[in-house]
Amino acid sequence: MNEWDEAETRAEKAQRLYESGQYVQAAEELRSAIAVNPYNASWHFNLGLALDALGAYQQAIIAYQHALALEPDDVEAMNGLGVDCTRTGRYPRALECFEKIEQLDPSFEPAYCNRIITYTEMGDHDQAEIMFYLARQVKADCPLCLYNIGNSLFERGQYRRAVSCWQQALTLDPEHPQAHARIADAYWAMGRLAEARRHYMAELRQDPGDVDVLLDLGELLTEMGEYREAGEKFRRVLEQVPDSPAAHFALGELAVKQGGLAEGEQQFRLVLKIDRHFPGAHQKLGELLLRRGRTHQAGVHLLAELRHAGEEPGTLMELGQLLLKARKINQANLVLRKLVSLQPGNPHAEHSLAVSYFLMGDLEEGIRHCRRALKLKPEYALALYNLAQAHLQKGQLPRARRYVAKAITLAPSDGQILALARRLGVLNFWSGLKSRIFRRRRRRSPRRSRPAR
Repeated sequence: MNEWDEAETRAEKAQRLYESGQYVQAAEELRSAIAVNPYNASWHFNLGLALDALGAYQQAIIAYQHALALEPDDVEAMNGLGVDCTRTGRYPRALECFEKIEQLDPSFEPAYCNRIITYTEMGDHDQAEIMFYLARQVKADCPLCLYNIGNSLFERGQYRRAVSCWQQALTLDPEHPQAHARIADAYWAMGRLAEARRHYMAELRQDPGDVDVLLDLGELLTEMGEYREAGEKFRRVLEQVPDSPAAHFALGELAVKQGGLAEGEQQFRLVLKIDRHFPGAHQKLGELLLRRGRTHQAGVHLLAELRHAGEEPGTLMELGQLLLKARKINQANLVLRKLVSLQPGNPHAEHSLAVSYFLMGDLEEGIRHCRRALKLKPEYALALYNLAQAHLQKGQLPRARRYVAKAITLAPSDGQILALARRLGVLNFWSGLKSRIFRRRRRRSPRRSRPAR
């Protein structure tokens, strides 16, 4: 057998390996065949398919490009390239591929169907809907098109319409992958937790080993207070993927919810042992250590989280607050300034930033941001209290009294506000004034009730 025949044999073997799910071996055989004959476009295309199955999208793009260099009008290779360009965020290039396919073969339905995904990821949902209707002109009953436009509707918060599309997809294809899971996501977003649970279970009946669905169902059960069942789902993930940081993270959160701080700490440390950059792990461990009184260790983990903090406002607010508690004031100030720049209309962000400035000893900046918080939320008792404290430190007692007096009217039972009010003599002043008003009214009341003559 000469090397050309051997290359053909390897390519045929690769086909059998691919069909049996042995993608690594299939890719190896195809590379060996291509090394002998690099001019066979179908081998490059098949290599792209094998690499796609392995999630190696960048390498698959190169394989499809080689196939297209040999056969420029191959719409299948062009479609594969467009799909992988979408997967890797190269949206303009993806659209070029799909538009060229449309020019070459207007009846090639995937060119429209896949553009629904591309436009959805770009946030251009109007174009996604146009592609959906164009796809239906080519193929009226395509479950994948219904599934894809459902994802677009979900991103827009149109959960009922999304559910309708996914249900239609299931009518056409009762075993359509992820359709039940997506319906569950929508019901969860609508607060219909029992129905979400039912659809996650339906998805798992089709694919019991889907770890992403197991994790989602576990988080849903946690929200529903079904802690025992939630833990069972997370442990099922670990049976399949023992080093899953997401499963250990979820078990850590679950342990903390049930008061098991030691167990929670152990799980979060396991997460960091597996992946020291896992989002939120340092923050959760830092928060737990603060609760256990280990402030220094907490600060170390919170600073580690800070190095990888993104721009999600809720996460930044929580991280800023925890850094304040850990006495990492300068770092908290940095996080909170970032938060305020992202959400300039958030009174709680402005107030937390003000607190960081007060703790840094910068009264003027603290006062400025407290006033901004009050402009956004005039009845913000805590901001009034902190303004009173700041003006007291500056020796401006009349202003301090005015702010604490207003704070009392908003939170009359707040212990720290009452303590400051007593310190400033505001309570005695107001109680005396109320007493004088009451006595004055009592003396005047007989004259006011006298009938006219």
